[in-house]
Amino acid sequence: MARRTDPIKRVELKDGSVRYRFVIDVGRKPDGKRDQKTYTYDSLKEARAERARIIAARAAGTYVRPGKATVAETIDAWLAGKRNLSAGTRRTYTDSLKHAREHIGHLELQKVTKANIDAMVTKLLASGRRVGNVRTSKLSPRTVNAMLTLLAAAFEDAVKQGFLGRNVVKLAERPRQSTTEMRTWTADNAAAFLQAVQSERLYAAWQFSLYGLRRGEVLGLRWSDVDLVAKTLTVCWARTSVAGVVVEKEPKTERGRRTLPLDDELVDALTALQLRQREERDAAGEAYAKPCRLADPVTGEVCAGDHVVVDELGHPYRPEWYGDRFEALAKRAGLPVIRLHDARHTCGSLMHARGVPTADISKWLGHATAGFTLNTYVHSQDGALASAGETLRKALQGSPAAPKSAV
Repeated sequence: MARRTDPIKRVELKDGSVRYRFVIDVGRKPDGKRDQKTYTYDSLKEARAERARIIAARAAGTYVRPGKATVAETIDAWLAGKRNLSAGTRRTYTDSLKHAREHIGHLELQKVTKANIDAMVTKLLASGRRVGNVRTSKLSPRTVNAMLTLLAAAFEDAVKQGFLGRNVVKLAERPRQSTTEMRTWTADNAAAFLQAVQSERLYAAWQFSLYGLRRGEVLGLRWSDVDLVAKTLTVCWARTSVAGVVVEKEPKTERGRRTLPLDDELVDALTALQLRQREERDAAGEAYAKPCRLADPVTGEVCAGDHVVVDELGHPYRPEWYGDRFEALAKRAGLPVIRLHDARHTCGSLMHARGVPTADISKWLGHATAGFTLNTYVHSQDGALASAGETLRKALQGSPAAPKSAV
């Protein structure tokens, strides 16, 4: 039997030095052809050890082809593959990952170590934010952790594709972040706010916000989605701002599109708003916004038309203005100033406190799962612990439990 040819060749260079080289299959190219790589080492021992390692890794499915892709290129490829992201979420991801781009974006992906990740985290926590050419305040642990979560996802995608052996981002210890209790209004606070804004032109809109609608859902609501006879509204649009451009889009999930009942007070407020807008339209004449339902195909910006929440000339408001106006009205009413989105948390908490099943609250708010609603949108409010203690005291004394009140 002929002797098997040694796969490792001895190569003598022009200067007389000796190297050891071998060629090995490392998989298949995209076109299906064999993908062969050539490796050269100074000693026969090194060449044999590396060849054995490659064969073992290939058999175990853990072999990683050598590559020169950088971290920045890996991030770009990962974001490009996230086809179902909304414009707002894509912008959030991009802004969060810019910190990784700045610190380790130039490094080759396969050469990134846990030490690189740890050093980046330390710098971000010490002085991570840049305004122009000046590095200012440090980033919060929450911001850094959000960035690490996205970076780990990009690295994990590279691992699954065979471009990376392991995800070193997962090895880095996350900075400890404190959990801040969400600030919500009590039922008395909410009632006082509605009483204070009752004479406001946008009274119906402020009711919607305490009804649990998102800011974008309030501003994206169309009159065609409101049925004052059947006393219902259907949430099917959201008006948001992305990089300074106002866009309108459909809800992210099927649960986000929902039909809600309107109480008599809301019907009265909407009727009054509709009549006022007709008067404003007549008074403005040609200056009033012309109906338009089509979005700009490039920017996604939507012109005025059928919106419920508009100014005196029929133009929808910018989302930023609406949030600022809410806080200004709360301050004027002498109430604890909370964010506009906290009004949505207030809605969930008040419904829960009055015995509404979590599944119903979740459906009302348009959440994907009841678990998310319970963990994120239900909060203990002032006086709740005292009430809980009184309930416990009565139970320990053998008193019957009081029935849960309706919303």
